[in-house]
Amino acid sequence: MRDCSWLLTSREDFGNVRPNNFKCTSDPTRDTDDKYNCIAWAIGKNDNYWWPRQLGGFYWPKGLPREPLNKETITNFIKAFESEGFVTCNDSEFENGFEKVAIYVNHMGVPKHAARSLPDGAWTSKMGDDEDIEHATLDVLEGHGFGRAKVFLKRPNPLCQKPNLLRELSLRLLKVLKPH
Repeated sequence: MRDCSWLLTSREDFGNVRPNNFKCTSDPTRDTDDKYNCIAWAIGKNDNYWWPRQLGGFYWPKGLPREPLNKETITNFIKAFESEGFVTCNDSEFENGFEKVAIYVNHMGVPKHAARSLPDGAWTSKMGDDEDIEHATLDVLEGHGFGRAKVFLKRPNPLCQKPNLLRELSLRLLKVLKPH
């Protein structure tokens, strides 16, 4: 059985995680999902580990540079998402007919994580080699571990339609009540 409770004890890395603002969505019959990572998951794939590492075992789109660990550039990540039909946009706000991606960067501007919007307005993330989770807002995962969601991209997706009123009000309430 999959257990995401480790996120609740990782206060330094994920200080905004609370029992009521995320849920584990991984397949409970599998121990790990180490064939893909957050970048692949944000793109909508689960068959490769996407990262511009200079080592074998990592997928990165042809024509884009491989980069040393902790020296990855946001420009390279944007180009990787563009290779999958995404374009940059101004914010993470829900747009009818589009799915969005948020790229988290640390204090040095180095990409550390990506999350993808869901049709109901929530977000989904792959936590390294570990669990897939759904989180109410992007700030749930902000902190020392991933930094902050700073870069946003979108692509058309007809499955992403206006969330129902109750979900929209719940998301707004969570934003108002978020810890500072």
